[in-house]
Amino acid sequence: MNRKNILILIAVMTIVYAIYLFFKPHKQDPHYFAAACVVLNDMAAPASTADFTEKLRTVIMNENASYAVDKVEFDPASAQAAIRHYQHLSETEQRQAKKSIDSCLPVMMPQNSGS
Repeated sequence: MNRKNILILIAVMTIVYAIYLFFKPHKQDPHYFAAACVVLNDMAAPASTADFTEKLRTVIMNENASYAVDKVEFDPASAQAAIRHYQHLSETEQRQAKKSIDSCLPVMMPQNSGS
């Protein structure tokens, strides 16, 4: 193999890897579903998706202890998945989610809802 073929092979492998990373499914953090319950029950009702996202960010970031070595980073994709999940609940399930955190968790957690 000459040098040109090796460079082409490396370029193709790099492109294939980049495509893989782009289409790789995002691993959902179930912690965000519980945080959504905190938002729904302990904070004023979110007026919009952007407001819901900011309130979720506040809940997640406030869980960081000042002395923690590994601070929790906010994951916008996980937050959006939790918000979409809530928005796709029926009105009855949304009312149940707003009753209390204990009644919210069974409705919001993905393993219990088939998501």
